[in-house]
Amino acid sequence: MGKFCINCGAELKDKAAFCSSCGSAVATQGQSSSTLSGNSVPGLVGFSGRINDPEVFKKIEEMSKKGRGCIFFGVLLPFIIYLIVSLVSDEVDTMDAFVFGGGLSVVFLLIYLFGEYLTNSKRTWDGIVTDKKSKNKTRRYRDGEIKNYVEYTVSFCTDSGKKHYSVGRSIGDPECRLYYDYLNVGDRVRYHPQLPFKYEKYDKTYDRVIPCMLCKTMNDIWEDRCKACECLLFK
Repeated sequence: MGKFCINCGAELKDKAAFCSSCGSAVATQGQSSSTLSGNSVPGLVGFSGRINDPEVFKKIEEMSKKGRGCIFFGVLLPFIIYLIVSLVSDEVDTMDAFVFGGGLSVVFLLIYLFGEYLTNSKRTWDGIVTDKKSKNKTRRYRDGEIKNYVEYTVSFCTDSGKKHYSVGRSIGDPECRLYYDYLNVGDRVRYHPQLPFKYEKYDKTYDRVIPCMLCKTMNDIWEDRCKACECLLFK
């Protein structure tokens, strides 16, 4: 198998110093910080086709159905509560119940529709990791408590030239460093908005670990299925 540019994914010619497609210097295309010591895993160059595997597709559908069920209940709940209160109490009349309860239900519905838009598979894009930054920050709460935390930001540039960012915080977000630790500047990635782990690497040849795109568990690169949920890994 030939070598591929980690910047644009184009196949490199033998002994080429620069990529003929994007001009990136081959010699400066560093390996990931999560690489194997002198060992590579053949056949892991290129985006996986398992996003279209019937087994993976079924799991995605199951997650979507559970989410829709919770949202449907959440949308109706404010309206039902106000309606019940109006029937058992004189403090809220039926018209107010329809107005306020219905209004809250509409707000929840709009939030749900916005979430559906954000996770639509049509919003998939390919791009490059352009930068990684971590910054120490401080948050002051209303009760006067002060907490220090770290903000991790990974920057991307899509093939169409748009900028995207993944921002995680060490406070209240135990998984905040997943993307920050796994991705490296220069990595070519594909963004899957419908999946819990959203960034798939193009070149996994030298990685020690591979994420489960369904449950975010990190697995040994040699495994074919996730050790936690047994879903197919994107290889």
